[in-house]
Amino acid sequence: MKELVVVGNGMGGARAVEEILARSGGAMFRITMFGDEPYGNYNRILLSELLAAGPQESIDPDEHQLDADLFLNPWDWYRDNGIRLHAGVRVVRVDRFAHRVYADDGSTVGYDKLVLATGSRSFFPPIEGLWADNKTLTPGVFGFRT
Repeated sequence: MKELVVVGNGMGGARAVEEILARSGGAMFRITMFGDEPYGNYNRILLSELLAAGPQESIDPDEHQLDADLFLNPWDWYRDNGIRLHAGVRVVRVDRFAHRVYADDGSTVGYDKLVLATGSRSFFPPIEGLWADNKTLTPGVFGFRT
């Protein structure tokens, strides 16, 4: 069985894996996914609704009431489909010649096929006072994505 590595556990990466699983019945690849964020795939479009609800106690993604709407693929989905998810792990290097990816946790994974679905970054318009310095936003200013 061939190895598929997906770098990016956002909406694009997860959707690609869903389609591969649907078309192959899960028999085409052993799948490993890397996601920079420490949880499963969620619907980023609903973030504004969740954040607009106002200050709340810390939200635990595993227990939050919006799980059914916010989280597209719960932890069980990865397990049930035999997907090895490296949540909260960033791929820092891809060796295309050796067919290996290297992650910031020290792990190295070989692949036959590679999908890069790393998403996008927030755009911050040039507004005075937005940045505290060259890398840090002013307290109270947030971007939904990192």
